[in-house]
Amino acid sequence: MSTQQRSRGFTLLEILVAMVILAVMGLMAYRGVSEARVAVGNAEGHLERLHAVQRGVQLMVTDFRTLTRRPVREPIGDGQRATLLRDANAVTLVELSRAGWPNGAGTPRGTAQRVAYRLDDGKLIREHWIVMDATLATPPVRRELLDRVERVELRYLTNGREWIAEWPPFNNTADLGFYMRPLAVEITLVLADYGEIRRVVEVSG
Repeated sequence: MSTQQRSRGFTLLEILVAMVILAVMGLMAYRGVSEARVAVGNAEGHLERLHAVQRGVQLMVTDFRTLTRRPVREPIGDGQRATLLRDANAVTLVELSRAGWPNGAGTPRGTAQRVAYRLDDGKLIREHWIVMDATLATPPVRRELLDRVERVELRYLTNGREWIAEWPPFNNTADLGFYMRPLAVEITLVLADYGEIRRVVEVSG
């Protein structure tokens, strides 16, 4: 074999090796870009989740902080429901009347709002009514605040500095109980991804 033929053969081999190297480098670059995109997507997902948790917790804090002495009528009959109502046997986690409902649209209504929270299949749901004294013909507006919720616990601080799990306290007259507010509310959320989140909210006024 001549020197020229050997030179051509080596040149072809070098080209093949270079092509293989380029292909490998291209594959590595593609994988790097793909992994970077996945990492960015995961980071954005974590950030969105964090913002959702912060918004949900802050809304609960605001609802309890602005608790107002405003019982509402029962949907049926002449009975009343307390300003703050938490019954361990009820489906809802808590039901309350809050002040300071924003009215940016200028709708002819008051600023008090009746709100309820419930835990439904791992989802924390907030409901509110467009009128305070709702009837069965006035369904609540339902909003999902958070998912992946494992547990919600609420405790209420009495005037006697005792934390209790139900409200109104048992040792009160019926009429007084409708208007009673706790000094503070302890909110505990247990999330599948964030674990336990706890806030103690002082009730205004």
